Amino acid sequence: MSTPAAFILPLKGLGKGFYEYDLAVDDAFFAAFPESPIDRAAVDLHLIVDKQSREMVIDFAFVGTIATDCDRCLAPIDLPIRDRRQLIVKFTAEAEEQRDEGEIVYLHPDTNDFNLAPFVYEMVVLAVPMIRTYDCREGEPPYPCDEEMLDRIDATYATPDDVPTAPETEDAKPSPWDVLKDLNNN
Repeated sequence: MSTPAAFILPLKGLGKGFYEYDLAVDDAFFAAFPESPIDRAAVDLHLIVDKQSREMVIDFAFVGTIATDCDRCLAPIDLPIRDRRQLIVKFTAEAEEQRDEGEIVYLHPDTNDFNLAPFVYEMVVLAVPMIRTYDCREGEPPYPCDEEMLDRIDATYATPDDVPTAPETEDAKPSPWDVLKDLNNN
């Protein structure tokens, strides 16, 4: 995996203070991750790094779109995503013995560079909703979704008046659950 150079944070030249970076998370970025569920993306990432002597706090704010298929109509869409996350980096001599714990990463104080790419990748992938739907008929036409598929979906939803009910007959078998219905009446 070759990491784009823009996502390597040089720690040695970074003094105490706040630093801001604007990065693009695009198709080339996701190409560096062969198992990525995202192929095409256009995401703007804004980083704010607060570097202190023993720790560093990195705020990630991103907004953009990813290319996916709509789970409702199966048409290709550019799904908007937006999120804010934070990563805390602690500098300690025992960094090799420490385990990374979610939003806290341990680095040795002599570390020269910090690769942000795996964290950016994880944050963007986690920002994608599990159900990828788009408000298909919102705004001005042409709509991104498949109109024919949406019409078919709408046609399958029947109102309660349209649902046929089974006729009740005297020969119907009693349900074993009928006994439970009478328990609350006593």
